[in-house]
Amino acid sequence: MTAQTLREWFTTFNAQYFGNTLPEPHFVVNHAKRTLGQFSCHKVRCGLLPGRWKTTGYTIKVSEFYHTSDHDRQSVLLHEMIHFYIAYTQTRDTSAHGKVFRQWMQRLNADGWNITITSRHAMLATVPTTDKQQYLLLAIRLSNGKCYLSVVNPAYRHHLEQMIHNHCQADEFHWLRTNDSRYAGWSAVRTLRGKHITQDEWERLMSETVIL
Repeated sequence: MTAQTLREWFTTFNAQYFGNTLPEPHFVVNHAKRTLGQFSCHKVRCGLLPGRWKTTGYTIKVSEFYHTSDHDRQSVLLHEMIHFYIAYTQTRDTSAHGKVFRQWMQRLNADGWNITITSRHAMLATVPTTDKQQYLLLAIRLSNGKCYLSVVNPAYRHHLEQMIHNHCQADEFHWLRTNDSRYAGWSAVRTLRGKHITQDEWERLMSETVIL
């Protein structure tokens, strides 16, 4: 699952259930253990009159820490989209998962989804997606022959690829997946920055690492 996957699901559900009323939020795929999904936004005041406000800065996060089906993850996304709709339309509800939320949940679950109020992370805790941490690597070789390697935050893969195409003089670049523990201490970047590697290290990466 990637941020692009969430974006595609969101587009489908926005049209199917919410009348295309929701603007596209920022999507994040994380490895949270305690929350399967999260919606967040900011409130900003409109004008000087009290009680006049609007929402902005929409973000939806979905965890891939647990081994679940696409259907379950889509149900998590729909859970967060209900929160999004209630906040965006400034609909009053009796609580965070109050009457309005439950009406939406029942309506969508009648269509075959599995939206719940409480997180099921305790039930899923014994089945993490992998035995080892997975790392997304970006290997770039510039036109001057220098090679660089980064561990990338998966949610920013599409953004970094656009930056490479628009701003980076790269002869070639590759996305790679590995569970090699040597990358455990690397920071997952969100911008085009990386560590210089030798040509020998480049060749080893190309031969030993799974290229996406």
